[in-house]
Amino acid sequence: MYLIGKIVGVHGLKGELKVKADTDFDRFKVGSPLYLKKGETYQKMEVSSHRTHKGLDLITLDGLKDINTVLELVGQDLFTPHGSDKLKDNEFYYENLIGKLVETEEGTSLGVVRDLREVPQGIILEIDYHGRIGLIPFVDEFVLDVKEDTIIVRLIEGLL
Repeated sequence: MYLIGKIVGVHGLKGELKVKADTDFDRFKVGSPLYLKKGETYQKMEVSSHRTHKGLDLITLDGLKDINTVLELVGQDLFTPHGSDKLKDNEFYYENLIGKLVETEEGTSLGVVRDLREVPQGIILEIDYHGRIGLIPFVDEFVLDVKEDTIIVRLIEGLL
């Protein structure tokens, strides 16, 4: 399951939930399935209505139309199943990049992707580079190709 947002409050008396989205995809279309995690299980819900207000998504779930029925949902995370989106070329799920070997275009092994950092300028690959952290911007100028188990990069002087 992918984390796609968090319920941060209620809006009005008719059961609308305020959701802080953590996704670039339109996950909250009417009829879309969402999952709430309760303990170790996931409860499937369906979006009944959706609109945006002040930078938040306002949704109702499975016809829950009363504030008293949704107050207990505040603070819960929302999930969607793996593979529910078709990715375009050059789009990747973060978790699929973590653990990939990073090599230069000449074939020199640099290390393994430990994590990804989101900064205002974009995404940065954090790699385990000979016992220390190496940072490589995830942009076309540096990332030449993403293969099944390897990321091919172009280095410039001073990058690592």
